[in-house]
Amino acid sequence: MSKHIASIPLADIERIAIVTGNGRSMAQVKGDADYICNAGFYDMTTGRPVGHLKADGAVLAKEAWGCWGFAWDKSDIKMSALPDAKRTNYISGVEMLSPMIGIHDAMHYRPEVGGSRPRTAMALTGNELLLYCADSPTTPEALRDTLYKLGAETAIMLDGGGSSQCDFQGKKISSSRRVHNYLAVWLRKKEDKPVDGITQAIMTNSDCYKAGRTITPKGIMVHSTATPGADANVIRDAWDRAGAEAAVHYIIDDKHTLQTLPDTCRAWHAGGAANSTHLSFEICEPQECRLLPAEWTPLKQGSTGWAVKRIQMELTARGYDPKGIDGSFGPGCTAALKACQKELGIAVDGSCGPATLAKLASRQGSYLAYNPQDTAAYFAAVWDRAVTLCVRLCRTYGLTADSILCHSEGYVKGIASNHADVMHWWPYHGKTMDMFRVAVGEVLGAKTPDFRAQVQARFGLADETMDYLEAYKYGSDLLQKLAVGK
Repeated sequence: MSKHIASIPLADIERIAIVTGNGRSMAQVKGDADYICNAGFYDMTTGRPVGHLKADGAVLAKEAWGCWGFAWDKSDIKMSALPDAKRTNYISGVEMLSPMIGIHDAMHYRPEVGGSRPRTAMALTGNELLLYCADSPTTPEALRDTLYKLGAETAIMLDGGGSSQCDFQGKKISSSRRVHNYLAVWLRKKEDKPVDGITQAIMTNSDCYKAGRTITPKGIMVHSTATPGADANVIRDAWDRAGAEAAVHYIIDDKHTLQTLPDTCRAWHAGGAANSTHLSFEICEPQECRLLPAEWTPLKQGSTGWAVKRIQMELTARGYDPKGIDGSFGPGCTAALKACQKELGIAVDGSCGPATLAKLASRQGSYLAYNPQDTAAYFAAVWDRAVTLCVRLCRTYGLTADSILCHSEGYVKGIASNHADVMHWWPYHGKTMDMFRVAVGEVLGAKTPDFRAQVQARFGLADETMDYLEAYKYGSDLLQKLAVGK
């Protein structure tokens, strides 16, 4: 006789799912789930579920009466009055501990599920999900006592008897019975210890990763996402799927550096020969990059959000009434924009595309102009992370700072597709790829260029002028810009 109890911290759970059996065994259903057990009651004659059951938005069972059970979307499980129309998943069972039934209250269940028999149950403590499965007989009341002593605050008894079966990370109770549905739990992937601030988050579901092609790194290519406002984890998750056509080795935002492919994996980043020679990383763009024409997705009637609100503010400042500054592109905003387009001498279509954006952003103090001061802290953070990453990769693979280029430079060299990144964005912050390579080279131990001497020789400036430039607030950056400027 066996009894297994899984205590799973809620913070460690990635996903909980109700999986219908469809005649399959528990082993066939389990897949890569970390925990699985039999779940809801079902009619053994018809095979249909009993009570209330909803899986991935599909209602599988709904009785004329309500009850208490567990409901959740992804991993935010809690006891709820069922049916719960707001949640994607829910399951009912015999209430053991609920807002209506305490440890000393009588439980209500049909006689055929009473007595002493194998049991399966689920419960919640303050911060854990408890899963119970035993092939040793116990009564519903004794089961409740056990869960209560383990700290359970809410609990339901699931189907039991010959249906009781589980696999809790290798701790198994077997049954030949093919039940209607199983409860499966996946844990969050344990992150490797960060190296130089780098966290491994390999995109194992990516077609690029599965292709298994390898490279010997000969350089590094810098990209930016063209998805303003999305952080590294969002981009990573969007690309970690079958059918995604982009994949890079690393993704950076102001708080994270994620390794998303092994260094030796051939990534899909350049749209050209650099895929076979260069390591790659994406820098996430801040939300304000939506105001750069190169990144602008046309907005029109029906659009909503932060950028629409900026359009409404700009139209208002120009003397046109968009009928509200609410982030909703309605008929009033369309009419105001058309009037403004007519005055500006551009196509009057009521849509704010790149050409319209550029015109609207040209006004001094425009609400649609990218203001680098708004994102100075963010840019400084991603710049530092990018430098740190490149230094590590150069040291690992014997590369120099000169081997680093951005996507737009790769296009000029004929080894990448025609993209503007990162030079559509960096110059707003006074930065160039030459300056980035210098920054990496300095950390690698390259001799720091004498920018003062270079500038003085290039422009024939007097010592007094050079002293003034060096004393200026942005002296070092200014000299570097003048030295490497074209």
